[in-house]
Amino acid sequence: MPDSISRRRFLTISAAGIAGAIATAGCGFSRSENQFSRAATKWFSDQTVVANAGLQRTVWSFRNEDGNLGDSAPEKISVEVISPSGETVQISEAARHIDGVALPYYPVNTIFPAAGVYEFRFQTPDHGNYVGFTSPESKDSSQIFWPGDLFPSIKTPTNNDNAGVSPICTRNPVCPFHEISLDTSLSGPRPTLLIASTPAFCGTTWMCGPVLEILIEEIDISNKEIDVIHTEVYANPNSAELGELAPVIKATGVIYEPFIFLINSDGKVLKRLDHIWDRRELKELLIIS
Repeated sequence: MPDSISRRRFLTISAAGIAGAIATAGCGFSRSENQFSRAATKWFSDQTVVANAGLQRTVWSFRNEDGNLGDSAPEKISVEVISPSGETVQISEAARHIDGVALPYYPVNTIFPAAGVYEFRFQTPDHGNYVGFTSPESKDSSQIFWPGDLFPSIKTPTNNDNAGVSPICTRNPVCPFHEISLDTSLSGPRPTLLIASTPAFCGTTWMCGPVLEILIEEIDISNKEIDVIHTEVYANPNSAELGELAPVIKATGVIYEPFIFLINSDGKVLKRLDHIWDRRELKELLIIS
């Protein structure tokens, strides 16, 4: 990954291609040719999904002529996932998530049996039908860390040592998660929760800002059972130029924001969330089993 990246490119990657490609229905649900011609909005990067590696989290939302569905977004939608060969690999329902975020979204957890382009067909009760696409590759080709992987031990900025990152936190006031460095936490006895976000420089406040705010609301900073660490995305950003990525961002191989990792006391990744999550998904992530 390059040492520096433009704000436009980083935020474009974050949005992961705001709208999926438009297509017509093939096999699977029996529908007319134009039934699935409306594009679903895709809020994840293909970097975050791989084939033949268990359940993968995809994230979608839906628009009509007036914009995002907002309060009219249904509680549940039907989903059919079509493989590259045209076979149905999943039929399920997806639940609306809205607890603490401004945009209703729908996580769809899917197993991709092989690499290739998968088609997602969505049926909503009142807003018609949509289509979206994703292209998982093999885990061997992935740069990022997955459950079971050993997380890199890297110094992250603290209140006492900025580790070459300034400011250490673009939230105002500074968030409470800069007491301990990642390398210190990973060598200690407790699990680690690492969140990467840049509240002052993210282009979508409902996407990047709320995830840190929700974490502050949900985590008791006096809780000594887990080390919580926030890292900024850029090393020395300013209003004119965001500049280089922070060292920990480079080491993760991630080219989007925000993201969050739960890491066990052995330094191995337990869980990960990417791009957008609400209070409900965060609470599920925080369950250490």
